[in-house]
Amino acid sequence: MVKDSRALLQQLPSEEPEEFNAPPSKGLNLRPFLRTFQRQAWLVTGVAGVVMFAAMLSGGKQPPTYEGGFRLLVEPVTSEAKMSEPTTLTRSGGGLPDDRIFSLDYPTQLEILQSPAMLSAIAEQVQTQHPKFSLNKLKKGLIVQRIGQDSFTKTKIIEVKYTGENAKEVDFVLQKTAEKYLKYSLDERKTRISEGIKFIEDQMPELQNRVNQFQGQLQVLQQRYTLIDPKAQGTELFEQVRRIRDAQLEAKRQLQELKILYATIQKQLELTPDQAMAASALSEDPNRVALLQKLQEVENQIATETVRFTSNSPNIQALQEKRQNLLALMNQETQRILGRNATSKASNPQVLSFQNKVRVQLIEELVKTANQIQVLEVRDRALAETRNAFERQAQQFPIIARQYNDIDRKLDITNQTLNQLLAQRETLRVEAAQKNVPWELISEPQIERDTAGNPVAAPQSNKKQLMMGVGGGLVLGLLAAILLEKLRNMFYTEEDIKDAIELPLLGVIPLDKKKEKTRWSMALLKRMPKIQDSHENTSAFEEAFDSLYANVRFLYSAPPVRSLAVCSALAGDGKSKIALHLACAAAQAGQRVLLVDANLRSPQLHLWLDLPNHRGLCDLLNHKLSPNVFIERSQQTENLFVLTAGQPLPDSAKQLGSPGMQHLTDELQSNFDLVIYDTPNLLTFMDASFIATHTDGILLVVGIQHTKKSAVMQAISQLNTFRLPTLGVVANYSKPKSAPVSSNDQHPTSRLREKLAFNANNPSHPEMNSKSI
Repeated sequence: MVKDSRALLQQLPSEEPEEFNAPPSKGLNLRPFLRTFQRQAWLVTGVAGVVMFAAMLSGGKQPPTYEGGFRLLVEPVTSEAKMSEPTTLTRSGGGLPDDRIFSLDYPTQLEILQSPAMLSAIAEQVQTQHPKFSLNKLKKGLIVQRIGQDSFTKTKIIEVKYTGENAKEVDFVLQKTAEKYLKYSLDERKTRISEGIKFIEDQMPELQNRVNQFQGQLQVLQQRYTLIDPKAQGTELFEQVRRIRDAQLEAKRQLQELKILYATIQKQLELTPDQAMAASALSEDPNRVALLQKLQEVENQIATETVRFTSNSPNIQALQEKRQNLLALMNQETQRILGRNATSKASNPQVLSFQNKVRVQLIEELVKTANQIQVLEVRDRALAETRNAFERQAQQFPIIARQYNDIDRKLDITNQTLNQLLAQRETLRVEAAQKNVPWELISEPQIERDTAGNPVAAPQSNKKQLMMGVGGGLVLGLLAAILLEKLRNMFYTEEDIKDAIELPLLGVIPLDKKKEKTRWSMALLKRMPKIQDSHENTSAFEEAFDSLYANVRFLYSAPPVRSLAVCSALAGDGKSKIALHLACAAAQAGQRVLLVDANLRSPQLHLWLDLPNHRGLCDLLNHKLSPNVFIERSQQTENLFVLTAGQPLPDSAKQLGSPGMQHLTDELQSNFDLVIYDTPNLLTFMDASFIATHTDGILLVVGIQHTKKSAVMQAISQLNTFRLPTLGVVANYSKPKSAPVSSNDQHPTSRLREKLAFNANNPSHPEMNSKSI
């Protein structure tokens, strides 16, 4: 259970009160600088005053300066001026042009006028009269700006000013600057126009080649596909496809109707078209019709005579012979009429039978229908072939038309570009012929002169030097204050600790400077001459430890803190006193508290508590003994028990990291509500680090205006490297913020301090080492 609670406690709570979990905010934190300014206000003020005084002295010794300038009108203002501009004639068709034609990009133009190339040319011209003149001097004294700030006051005027110490030099600089700027306005326009013409002439051959190429491609398409107007031809092609499709559908419909009629007539006649024609020919032949009538008459006679005579009668036989002769003649006539295919055509008995007028009409209709069917079938096949041909053309035509249109569009664009460039070239040539200076000098270069014509120096103002002196002095003073505190390397207030250390500030222990001048306290001070502080029995001091214990108990309540080590970066930070008074505060709160003096290098608690130190922690580490034999109850505070250090052996400190120490801390923690270990400092010895591994956390004591800041940061880095749990920081030696209470209302710890003072006067105790307190 002890190990589990310690492991859980090492994971600090994720949600803590803001006052205990306030690491330095990310970004710029000005609070340390403000506190430094407050503490070192005398230094900052002194440095600022010296610098300001020096700036005022230097400002009074400046030589006189002369200032002059001129103004340039860089855009036309009146309608007459606009009409006389070359751009009006070439770009607006003779009418009043748009103001955007004359507008300038003023920020860019001002940068060009102040560019190194422009200023270098001016400086070279000035050096012909003033050899000592330099480019840096020109940059420093020249100001080029547009007159007007907002949209209501902005003008089309550029103002140029120059300031220098030599009046003749200033005047000469202004003259050369004005000449250069006017020449620039003309040269810049001509250069820009020439570059434009050259660009157009460079582009024209390529554009002309592209025009020729596109025209050749269009000509090839027109010759190959007979294209004149692709859009109209495409419409006509698709219309033809539609008409052919409609004609084909109509032919199919008629063909279907004729086939139905043909089937109906054929079913009625029971003849094929050839048989029907043969039957019609036989029925209409006069010879065969006459033979057929004679045959009919003979058959009628045979029928009549058969009634009167027998078959062997000469009359019957003569009639039979006559009948056979007529049949033979009819067969011959049939063969003659039907021709070679008489046998196949005569296979159907209906062919040889007599066809009346109705059947003859049906035969004619059947033959006519068969002929029409053949005609429609031929037409349908022709329409299908034509339709396929046109549909193939219709499928290919969009691709061809798209190619044609793409080439035609590219040709149009290229022609337009070519025409625009040609027109622009002519426009630029007209503008290039103009020799008027585009910019106008409306204010001649001059410097201010008096009535006698002598140059007047510009009035000097020390306001700028004074402001620079004040600002520079404050900056230098603040830097000096920061450097001074950096060299002192200490924490001045608990706020400095909060800003520098990313750990909760659990307690602030005040330092009461009102020391009680009793013979007992004076005796204690004589025995401990190096102790620089004295915590008196004041309410602020007592409440500080009550608050410290409450923070430790309630801030880390799940699970509660059962053991802790009180450590410091270096000796002399007061960690032993913190451990003692924290143990007293916890005991007075009803907790069974064990105070262990684990500072085997220089034990002190037995001196403060007037306890024997013959046996203690060293004996428990070196021998397996029961801790109860060595633990003593304090006579000053109830529930407070003490385990002194004992007489250390040479290797006693090494035992602090042994398994025996682990077993001992677990046993002590199981028998007490809270175990507090007073340890050596972190940076000199490793004892505190070994002890902290067996506890629930570390209280790091930092002495205000005492502990070196670098040492504290090194100690925290060491704790982080060893991954030792740190509960928080305790600020010691803080200046009290409340008045002391009456001596009658004493805290139990005050009686403890009186006992310490009394024991300090007893020579039987060895001299205490103040650095470990």
